[in-house]
Order: sequence, then structure tokens, then C-alpha cells
Amino acid sequence: MARSFNWLSTTSIMLVALTACAADELPLPADFPNLPVPEVPSPVPPTSPAPDPSPNADVKVPVFISSGNAKFDSWRTKFAQRAANAGHNVGIVHSVLQSVVPIEVIKAQAIGEDQAEFVKPIWDYVASATHPNRVSFGKKKLTETSGLFNTIEARYAPPREILTSIWGMETSYGRILGSSDAVRQLATLAYTGRRTKFGENQLLSTFKLIEQGIVTRDQLKKSSWAGAFGQTQFMPSTFLAHGRDGDGDGRKDVWNSQADALASAGNYLEASGWKRGQPWALEVSLPPNVNYGLADGTKRKVEIWQALGLKIEGGRAANPNLKAELFLPAGSYGPAFLLFDNFYVIKAYNNADSYALSVGLLADKLAGRPELTKAWPTHIKMLSKSQIKEMQAALNSMGYKAGPVDGIAGRGTRGALQSFQKDRNLMADGFPTTQMLSAVKSAARG
Repeated sequence: MARSFNWLSTTSIMLVALTACAADELPLPADFPNLPVPEVPSPVPPTSPAPDPSPNADVKVPVFISSGNAKFDSWRTKFAQRAANAGHNVGIVHSVLQSVVPIEVIKAQAIGEDQAEFVKPIWDYVASATHPNRVSFGKKKLTETSGLFNTIEARYAPPREILTSIWGMETSYGRILGSSDAVRQLATLAYTGRRTKFGENQLLSTFKLIEQGIVTRDQLKKSSWAGAFGQTQFMPSTFLAHGRDGDGDGRKDVWNSQADALASAGNYLEASGWKRGQPWALEVSLPPNVNYGLADGTKRKVEIWQALGLKIEGGRAANPNLKAELFLPAGSYGPAFLLFDNFYVIKAYNNADSYALSVGLLADKLAGRPELTKAWPTHIKMLSKSQIKEMQAALNSMGYKAGPVDGIAGRGTRGALQSFQKDRNLMADGFPTTQMLSAVKSAARG
């Protein structure tokens, strides 16, 4: 990782890497000539324990052909037996896992070192996500599918621009679905590393999807390299819980049916708490004497923010009683936002601030809303991953809880830096610049 400035949660590199979208596997369409597709994770459901063996212990799974990896083969045999004991169809369990060869562990563990969420400044990530070609094609899709969206919006709370934005971010509006085998990706995750239970539970959900006739084994061979599938990129357990038949043909085909993919995404966001008619965020301008320390994650009513001198830009407005967080993704140097509850719902799709912000800003462009009034500070050179680690270690050594020393400048790191700045009467914007790194290191040395 060359640089690490991405406002995302402190999830591990392995988790983000193993939930990336399919778009980075294939060449971009002709109308995206110079657009790098942001590597973005797909919806990640919470991990729950794999089921304990049931009394059906006499059920035996046929012997598997060796994959050439003894440790993987041992895990596969034991896992398949547990799945059969838990009541899954033995024939399906065996056929799904039969020909699986795991990804090389070194390669799997290295994935994520160059993820966009980790290596790109927020302004580069946003610029890529909201590229004019993506906006123009998204508007075209909105026009072509207006009737479909009328139906979806009548059933589900999220607006069409948000769903279209996710559709565009995940698979370039259904044109880049990936060519990896979901089972292989999930089996690799399940047998090694820190997310084995998560991987196993995704495989158990995969068995259920096939048992219920919702998906086929062949369809799962067309997925992202992380195991997510369909035009709006679902992990198996998320699709099992939230997949919908949007076109009424009796199937839930998120590979080939725009209606099914978008209805499923709408259902998932609604189940995650989307509030109809409320904004996801609003850009605000700050008064000259603003206390940047107020951007500490605390939610306050809009009327309180306005009383403090914040002004909503773009001719927009919000219910004064709605609560929002002040968010400074580029510290005092870039645009400022009030984040509402719907912002956090977008993060249910991908728990990264950079992703949620980009989805929202792309949606605003698709809706024809005004551009941001304050420019991004593209002239600033961001800290490298190793420099972020230095800052995190120094902050931790002084009692400021920056979290894991992982080189990711997430909310924990920013909050710790902000506390450090407050204690020293510095501008407390939590922005990790080279000057702040020097100040932190000097204070840690005593």
C-alpha cells in the first residue's frame, strides 16, 4: 500500500479484501476509457456460529478427490460432515465441494494491500466513483428503467438514485459480473485465516440456496473474486435473507434480471433501516470560528447545527428535528457534511465511509443536484501506510486509543488524533497530515 487515507471502519484487511466487488477482475467497458473501478466490498452480513452437529451423525459424505492441499482436504471432509449432520443435502454438499481447489494462502492473505479503500485519498476514490461516464450511463439506465423503478419505489423505501448508484458502483450497471467461482473463494476463506466461521456460514447458505432451487452451481461460477454475486453483489446469506423476485417470474435471478437485482437491493436497504424521504447527507459550509472538535461522531439536531453557524448548501433543506453527525472526510481542508441515518444504511452494504460517501455523491449527480461548493484538497500529500502505523503506535503509547496498528486511518485513528489535538489546543479536525505526524511523534518521545 503506497498511501492509506480512506475513511472506513477498522475492519481487517482480510475481510475487506475478501468482500470486494467483481468489477476489478474484468476490463472496463468502452465507455469507461480511463476510469479505474473502485474496489468495493459487497454486503457483508454479521458472522454467526456454524451449526453444531445434529443427531444425524450416521449420515456419511462420500470421499472427495484430493485438491492437492492436505490441510484443505482435512477441513473440507470435516466441514462437509458437519453440514450433512446439520441436515443439508449430502449430494449437494458433496457436489458443491467436490472439485474445489483453494486459492494459494499467500495470495489470499495479500489481497487487499492495494484496495482502493486503503491506498486512495478520499478525493481520488470519489472522483473515480463519480466519473462523468459513470454518471451519464447511470442517467441513461434511470431513463430506460423508469417504469421498473416506479414499481420498486412503491414497494421499498430507498430512492432510485441510491439503488442505481450502488448498481453502478458494484458491477457497472450489471455489465461486469465477475468470472470467479464463489464456492472456491468462500472455501478458501472458510478453511484458513481469521474469518473461517464467516466463510463456513456463507457456504452453508450456499447449500440452502441450491437446495431451495434459488441458484445453481453453475451460476455461482460467475461471481466476484470474493464470493459475492449478481448485478448488485450479494453474499450468499444476505441473498438468502433478502433476495426478491422483482419481475414476478417466480425466480430470483440477480445475474440476468435487473428487476430481481434492484428489488433485492431495495429490500436489503429497507430492512437495514432506510428512512423514506430523508437525506443521506447534506453539504454544509462552516463558520470561520467553527470548533472542529464537534466532528466527533456526536449526532445533533439540524437546528442545533444551524444555531452553531453551519449553513446547508445547494439550496437544500432538512427537517430541523432530524439528527446528524458532522463529517469532515478531508479535515478542515475539504468539504463538510451532515450525515443522516441513511448514510449508515448505505454502510450496511459496505462498511466503509469512503464507499458510502461515494454512493451518495454519485446518487446526487444522478438526481441532478448541485455540485459540492468546496473543492477537495488534491494538493495535499497523504501519509503512507507505514507513516499511519507510526502515528497509530505513537498515539497508543500516549494513551490515545487509535486501535490496531494497521496503517488504516479509520475513525478510531482520527478520533485518537482529534483527542490529541484537543489536549494541545491544536485545530482538532482529526486529519492525519505530515505536520500532525511530526507533532504526535515528538510528543510521544517526551
